Amino acid sequence: MDNKGFIFTLDAVLALIPVFIVIMALSSSNDGALIQPSQQMRLSHQAQDTLDAMAQYQISDLTLIGEISKELNEGDRNGARDLAREFLDENLPGAKYKLIELNQLNGASIISTGDMDDAQNVAVGTKSYGNHSFKLYLWD
Repeated sequence: MDNKGFIFTLDAVLALIPVFIVIMALSSSNDGALIQPSQQMRLSHQAQDTLDAMAQYQISDLTLIGEISKELNEGDRNGARDLAREFLDENLPGAKYKLIELNQLNGASIISTGDMDDAQNVAVGTKSYGNHSFKLYLWD
């Protein structure tokens, strides 16, 4: 039996082991970078989807966004806050969020469930209704 072929094959296989180790190390080093964008996209979609749902949710002859706008037009920020809180707490259980109005309240908060200053991952959705523009911030 000729051992030259066996030794050559064994040498080639052993030479590939460090190559595979380097490839595995490089491919697994980016796992953390891939998680962050997917969480950001999830939050971003959730924020926009929530505002879209508020624009479709009928509570009277108006949608929820319409009722919130009506309350703000009448100067009743507490009524607008209560309407928003009921819907957001039901549809975003345990989430940290902040709903603001840009045009009439100059960015003042309608409702907020936490401090956004120390949040690392913040997403925003926007929606306009009449002369009101709303932004919903979500963070984890």
